[in-house]
Amino acid sequence: MKTLIFALTAILVLRLQPLLAASPDEEARFVAAVKQAFEKRDADALMTLTCWDRVPDKFKASGRKQYARDARQGATDFTLTNPDPNEPDLVWKDTDGVSYRSNLSVVKQFKITFTKGGEFKDGTYPVGEKDGKLYLLEPAPVK
Repeated sequence: MKTLIFALTAILVLRLQPLLAASPDEEARFVAAVKQAFEKRDADALMTLTCWDRVPDKFKASGRKQYARDARQGATDFTLTNPDPNEPDLVWKDTDGVSYRSNLSVVKQFKITFTKGGEFKDGTYPVGEKDGKLYLLEPAPVK
């Protein structure tokens, strides 16, 4: 009986998944907002596009530094893609022994090609969805 309930639940979730995903309009809004933040070299705008739920303060500070560094470098290409199974999530165990993972499920990845001559050639940001809106993700302690 448990197997039947599990199978029916799995089928229902898979059938409803397209209804739960962010809309094409939301994807377009998100891409435009991230692109504008990079064009203006605005780390604060990237901070507002990030889900900070459960993220420790030390990671908020390092996230701000990363956004400032990346925004300063500038970018030439922006692509929102389905998640790469080889890079599905932010997962690690910190030196304090706490395990961390992306604070929302990764539903997309935002790939950026940086301006030539900078510190990095390209970068990939995990993207999650909450209440129909897309967000850049940060690590939070595993519950």
